[in-house]
Amino acid sequence: MSDNKNKEKKGVDSFSAVVHHMRNPVYILRGYLDALFSGDLGELSEKQKKYLKICLESAEEVNHIVTNLICVVEIEEGRYEIKKEPVDIVLAADEAVGKSVFLARASNAKISLATGERSLSVVTDPDKIQNVIDAFLVNAIKYKKEGEGKVEVKIEKKENEAIVSIKDSGTGVPEKEKEKIFEKFYRTKRAIEIDPNSLGLGLYISKVIIEDCGGKTWVENNKEGGATFYFTLPLKKENIES
Repeated sequence: MSDNKNKEKKGVDSFSAVVHHMRNPVYILRGYLDALFSGDLGELSEKQKKYLKICLESAEEVNHIVTNLICVVEIEEGRYEIKKEPVDIVLAADEAVGKSVFLARASNAKISLATGERSLSVVTDPDKIQNVIDAFLVNAIKYKKEGEGKVEVKIEKKENEAIVSIKDSGTGVPEKEKEKIFEKFYRTKRAIEIDPNSLGLGLYISKVIIEDCGGKTWVENNKEGGATFYFTLPLKKENIES
């Protein structure tokens, strides 16, 4: 092994070790904060609850970052496991939209789901596909323009695949950055202005999951403004024949 590859491997190994060591302290921190906030360790004043809530939200953000970094490490080491099982993508999308309603309301945005199918079985990882849809929805809500926003989720069946689209009312994606937006750690200038703390891993991990399941991801700008993010997944065999 050359010196450069040796150094590169040591760097990756060190990064992996640091990321994994971050998991336990964050988990313990969240546990104690939850216990304090619940009042199990004594009654809290409204002011104390307010400050603890801020701490909990920050701890949750750090936990999300650490979780994504661990995913990246596992992907690069070839240890990221993605199951291939029948999943009702309509139900999965409905659950994700339901979880995002409160975030959408807090951000002055309306969210909707439209599908011509009551049920549509695809082949993917049942847990990780939820993470994919969540990542797309959070981005659509977070990066909307000022004022009331709109997020439209649509599911279509086309030949041997399901097409899921998430249409937002944001600023769109610069043409030269459309290919880069799914790259690891890549963020547009506009995204950095809105949320400077994000690492830009959600879309990268989503792309890895979708492509491993035989699908693809891409983004297109809307004529009326904003962008629509797409991903496809192969249909389960009986859906293709029906």
